[in-house]
Amino acid sequence: MAMESEARLVMIDRGLPHPELQYAICGRSGELWRVDFAWPEVRLAAEYESIDWHAGRNEMLRDKARWGKIQELGWTIIPIVVDDVRREPDRLGDRITSHLNRARMVG
Repeated sequence: MAMESEARLVMIDRGLPHPELQYAICGRSGELWRVDFAWPEVRLAAEYESIDWHAGRNEMLRDKARWGKIQELGWTIIPIVVDDVRREPDRLGDRITSHLNRARMVG
């Protein structure tokens, strides 16, 4: 949770539009997923991936299946890891900005 707060501060510091936090996305078969950060108007989500929560075979398979189903709904998902936030915050900000701009140009 602390890293997600740090990621949000990176977004704020770089002047990005404020994302919706823990945004709910409903799947075609009634599934309900929450993404860490979302800009629903352009179907863009960012997910913080901690090693503790996302490590291991079962976790990787679960995450990939979830991401695939969310992407089938037209969403783009940006993965965020600790180094993005602590070592390369400018690059993270640029990556999110790039996706936001691309989505707006298409939409």
